[in-house]
Amino acid sequence: MRILVVQNSRTAPIGLVGEALSENGAVLVTVAANEGEPIPERDGFDGLVVLGGPQDAWDDRKGPHFGRAMEVIRDFAGADRPVMGICLGAQLAARAYGAKVYRHTVPELGVHRVSLTDAAQDDPLLGGFGPALNLAQWHYDTFEFPDGAVPLAFSEACARQAFRLGRATYGFQFHPEATADIVRGWASRFGEEAREKNRAMLDGLEDALAAHLPAAEAFTRAMTRRWMALAS
Repeated sequence: MRILVVQNSRTAPIGLVGEALSENGAVLVTVAANEGEPIPERDGFDGLVVLGGPQDAWDDRKGPHFGRAMEVIRDFAGADRPVMGICLGAQLAARAYGAKVYRHTVPELGVHRVSLTDAAQDDPLLGGFGPALNLAQWHYDTFEFPDGAVPLAFSEACARQAFRLGRATYGFQFHPEATADIVRGWASRFGEEAREKNRAMLDGLEDALAAHLPAAEAFTRAMTRRWMALAS
């Protein structure tokens, strides 16, 4: 199984999702699209993962490759091959189908409770994971659901945390791929003003990672195996 990975920033690698894919036999082909590497055609790939990044999904000046990324998302989805969009990738998946992406009223940073909808209980990826999970978050923007999308998750700060479109196209606003080191890396890039503004979150970050990342990792590994099964 070959999986195309569209990377939007070296600061947002595929992390745990990539580990789970590789451990279950997938070959990853990663394209640094934000650095000008061309995104290939769908042929020869069994699935697509579009990762996060610091760009705004609605600003093509900072993401000149966004148009091509959205084209590829539609191409994989149209061929019924599984798509996983994470954070920026989820926003691009929503935008690819005409939904609005915009700055949220509040940033959602750190580790937060994500509640699953009733529809998620029978979902091929999210079913059986309980009413809620504590997962890594790091975003300033949000999106509307595209027409026909099935809402799968929400949080107190952000009503649109996950959706499914069609059989196998998924968007996750949260970060299932994030390891503790990835989250620490995001936190380390705060400037002085942002650090003070987010002092409470930063002071509690290590405790939150220790308390919740082991269960989040187990979720990611199981969910990713299910996602791979959609390509079979």
